[in-house]
Amino acid sequence: MQGSAIAFVVFVVAVIFLPQIESFKGTELVLTISTFLFAILVGFFLSRLNSRFDRMRDLIAKQDADWLSFYEMSIFLGKGFSKKVRELIDRYLITSYDFKLGEAYKQTARPLHNVYKELKELKISNKRNAKDIFDNAVDKLSEIEEDRNASSVLSLERLTRGQWLVLLILAAIIVFCVFVLLRQEIYSKIITVLLSTILVLILLMMRDLQNLKLSGRETGFESGQEVFEGINKLRYVHENDIQSESIPDTIKEYRQGIHEPGKTPKIKIIKNPDYKKPK
Repeated sequence: MQGSAIAFVVFVVAVIFLPQIESFKGTELVLTISTFLFAILVGFFLSRLNSRFDRMRDLIAKQDADWLSFYEMSIFLGKGFSKKVRELIDRYLITSYDFKLGEAYKQTARPLHNVYKELKELKISNKRNAKDIFDNAVDKLSEIEEDRNASSVLSLERLTRGQWLVLLILAAIIVFCVFVLLRQEIYSKIITVLLSTILVLILLMMRDLQNLKLSGRETGFESGQEVFEGINKLRYVHENDIQSESIPDTIKEYRQGIHEPGKTPKIKIIKNPDYKKPK
């Protein structure tokens, strides 16, 4: 919306101050053909990007739900084991927030491996149903590995530079033709500005879908934050995302940090200035 608002202002200024462009023969035909091609391509790409976005959201939500289930199962397998699992899940999620989707797959492999290691070294007690709980915990880890692998592959699927170039060229042709057909009547100016702004909005919306972000928030952000709360940990936000990722006013404190490759993340507790005490 911010990008389209800037485009709106630019097009308003252009309509007011740019001199009248002389119309050429076939302008309407060029506009019709370019609009038709743009609509077909945008419809196809938006459909793909929307399906990818929905699939990614489902995979991340399921993975977070499996982590919570795994943590609850770990409680039945011993207090010491549960405490270790809690810290490993916390480290896994912090690492995943420190990197973009797709990039975090390799970075989170170590925390996940450590969970497997703790599970392998766990000595099963003779308590009733302990073996079944252990087997279910192993299954949950397998499902988590499957989901994170699928989400990593999906996150790397993007429109090529050539596809973006075609869309930009078609959009530029449409805007140019609209300005060529511009008349001095007020309705013509309004339609020119609105149509040009909508084209920019469509392209920016596609960019956000490709980057798995809508409204400036990365998909799955809230889902992971709920896992932090489920394991009795403060929410975590990477310092580079603090401007775009909103913290609810119901949260009194949260963790903020930055992860540098090869170094231990530096994390500090921040008091939420927007916190409102529940009535």
